[in-house]
Order: sequence, then structure tokens, then C-alpha cells
Amino acid sequence: MVPTAIAAAKAMTPTFHSNAHRQRGFTLLELILVMGIVALAAAVVAPNLTGLDGRNFDAQLRDLVAQLNYARRSAIVSGQVSTMQWADDNISLEFSADDARTSSYEPIDSLLVSFYPEGGTTGGRLRLTQDRQQGWISIDAFTGRITLSREKDAE
Repeated sequence: MVPTAIAAAKAMTPTFHSNAHRQRGFTLLELILVMGIVALAAAVVAPNLTGLDGRNFDAQLRDLVAQLNYARRSAIVSGQVSTMQWADDNISLEFSADDARTSSYEPIDSLLVSFYPEGGTTGGRLRLTQDRQQGWISIDAFTGRITLSREKDAE
């Protein structure tokens, strides 16, 4: 009689087979959410992996322009000629007295610019090159105004 009691108890005990019929995997919402997080992380990380040399070159150009502007202001405020000298072993310098970008440039070892109390300067145009990157700094001889232009990849 014991085996029938066990069989009767099994028949009365409800069994759920929902796990057997349920499909395993991720929902579409979960997949989209994970892909969105990966895309966001890639967008944040990818720019920091490349272009370090370009940002360094840009920073050096901005620093040089800031030094030139400081020398110009010092000459105007103090009423005396202010001279600024700059050189960098990693950046090649070329100078042109002409203000055109396509003019002929002469290589120089270091930059030496004088600013006068009236606002004028020795003037000229510089081409700075590092690897395949170039930047131009124009120094207006009459006003002393300094402008920076940049190209990412030089021919």
C-alpha cells in the first residue's frame, strides 16, 4: 500500500514545469542597454587613445602665442622694447618676412622677436612643423597682432 500512497501523493502535488518551457537568453531591452553603454564608453575613450601628439603640438603653439602676446603687452606697458626668444628641439621653425602662407620660408634655429612700445614688432610669418603637423603664426609688423592658424596634416 505504500507505493500507491506515494503515487497518490505525487498526483496531488502540483508540479510546475515553467522552467522547462521558458527560453533562456537576454531581452531586446537588455541588449540595447548594454550596446548603448559600450558605445558611450567607446566615445569617451577613443579620442583619448589617438592624437596625443596633435594635442601636444596644439598646446605648444598656444603657449608660444601666449608668450608672444605677453612680450607685446610688456613692451606697451613698460614703454621699453621687449624681446622674446623661443626654441624647441622637437619642432622645426621656418621664417618668412612675407605674410603669405605660400611664400618661401627659411629654416631658423630659434625665434627672436622684438616688440616696441608703440605696438609694432619685427613681424613676419612662422611655419612650425612637427612630424606631419604644421602651424603658422603671423606677427603683424605694424600692430604687433599675433594670429595662429593650424593644419592637422601637412602635405
